[in-house]
Amino acid sequence: MKIIEAKNLKKVYKTDEGYVEALKGINFSMEKGDMVAVMGPSGSGKSTFLHLIGGIDIPTEGQVFIDGKDIYSMNEDKKAVFRNKTIGFIFQFHYLLPEFTALENVMIPKLLYENNEKKIKEEAVKILEKLNLGDRLNHKPSQLSGGQQQRVAIARALINKPSIIIADEPTGNLDSENTKIVMEILQSLNKENNVSIVIATHDVDIAKYCYHTYYMKDGLLYDYKT
Repeated sequence: MKIIEAKNLKKVYKTDEGYVEALKGINFSMEKGDMVAVMGPSGSGKSTFLHLIGGIDIPTEGQVFIDGKDIYSMNEDKKAVFRNKTIGFIFQFHYLLPEFTALENVMIPKLLYENNEKKIKEEAVKILEKLNLGDRLNHKPSQLSGGQQQRVAIARALINKPSIIIADEPTGNLDSENTKIVMEILQSLNKENNVSIVIATHDVDIAKYCYHTYYMKDGLLYDYKT
């Protein structure tokens, strides 16, 4: 069963110098439970591609289906709710809210659509404990290491039990030890919870954790050949 399918996906940006084709007609599909890496240099279109298949940005042309639903046929409110409940996002920069604790940062995405704060808190604590952050619940981001901050970002992505995780250079700011921890967490989520994962990376070692690898260059997507 295809959990993600993109058809003729194009994205054109207008700049002071004219128009830039970030994506030039990409066709992509992914089976449920797969773990996919998208490699390529900076500026190749990886982030744009992830933003489009995740419903963050709007394509100039083409369609994206998630679980068979055409996400760009939805209005903005419906798309936002669907995205929040279906997809967990992890970025290179964790984007944690500095004034909130680790626990509060994890709770926020679910509090947007549910008002059972006690239950949400219990769920958030369980996730953070599973990621070995049980002793950091009440720490603010500035009190956490880079690896701990990224694990909080993973916990935040998991609070709504997404069927898909989209990770854009999730280990880009981490040392090798924390990179290994983060990738093992993602691999475990894939294997134990059947979460479908798409990872953008420029690192061959990160791609080795995945089942399929693609290479992006100049806005086009290719099967990766070693």
